[in-house]
Amino acid sequence: MTRQLFFLTAAFAILCVVYIALSVYSRYVERKRLEEEHAAGAGGGVGREDYIDRGMVVYERSWRKKLLYGIFVFPLAAAVILIIIANHS
Repeated sequence: MTRQLFFLTAAFAILCVVYIALSVYSRYVERKRLEEEHAAGAGGGVGREDYIDRGMVVYERSWRKKLLYGIFVFPLAAAVILIIIANHS
């Protein structure tokens, strides 16, 4: 049982690092996209920073942002299922 707990803890720590890295990268890509949109004239008279800030607020509520939580859910669920199957066999 301690081995399994160690495995789950280590996996969770690794997944945290992956989540943080992908989250930062995703925010960077979204911000770049908003900057390019504003430079192309999509701002509609709104200042650059205001346009980007509003776009980032929309991004924070988007499904794309929420899908990053799958980084935790799917691998840990698979690991738990495999541990349960191994223990009951």
